[in-house]
Amino acid sequence: MLGTGGIGIAMRVFVAVICLCICVWGILPSFTGRFHSGCLTMVIVGTLGIAACLLFPQMAVLCCRAWQSGAGKAVLCGIAGAISALVLLFITLSVCMIAACTKKPREDATLIVLGAALRGDQPSALLRGRLEAAYLYLTRHSDAVCIVSGGQGEDEICTEASVMKTYLTDKGIDSARIYMEESSTSTFENIRHSRALIEQYGLNTEIAIVTQDFHQFRAQQFAKRAGLTVSGAVTAHTPWHLLGSYWIRDFAGICHMALLGT
Repeated sequence: MLGTGGIGIAMRVFVAVICLCICVWGILPSFTGRFHSGCLTMVIVGTLGIAACLLFPQMAVLCCRAWQSGAGKAVLCGIAGAISALVLLFITLSVCMIAACTKKPREDATLIVLGAALRGDQPSALLRGRLEAAYLYLTRHSDAVCIVSGGQGEDEICTEASVMKTYLTDKGIDSARIYMEESSTSTFENIRHSRALIEQYGLNTEIAIVTQDFHQFRAQQFAKRAGLTVSGAVTAHTPWHLLGSYWIRDFAGICHMALLGT
């Protein structure tokens, strides 16, 4: 039986080590004060994988017994089909997410810099990455302008947009090139309220969204639904220890958007 011989045991150990790495990767963000649904998903998947490796012989016996009945076959096929469909969906959307974050924008695109958490009156590491990406684009393309978009969270002492504008102006970007949107509390609102500013001030409707790699695809889909033309992406790359959990969280966000529209 698979799993009882030397090769089978070695394979189980190999898979268990991978699952352990997934668990650790999911836990790592908690050391920087972040633990969200993506982290929890990684921990659960990794733990279930380890348990399956440890209990493989017993599970194999149960599956063999279940396969002998029609109902058991239906259940096993249903589970296998659901897992296969989920894996295929994850791979497909991941390809779309990678494609979305690698397309270069036009030189005169209007940037929409999406807000993220603050640390007091300073940008968090993720938000700083977005601002640095926006700064590089704005310094290379003198005709471009940007909208910094982000309201004030319950645990924040000021709006994200105000901190973002201060950060960019302190680095030498002319304040006349920066428009503030200070009322949004979600990616959907970031885009919708930024569109209102684009119409109000007659800005270029061809936009580039400034956010992390894992977030580009979902943000761009919201922009397209809002009637904006996405010319490309200005992407801030995510630290490796955060990438896995945030990628999974945004995968769930894309599925939520597809089902419920927000």
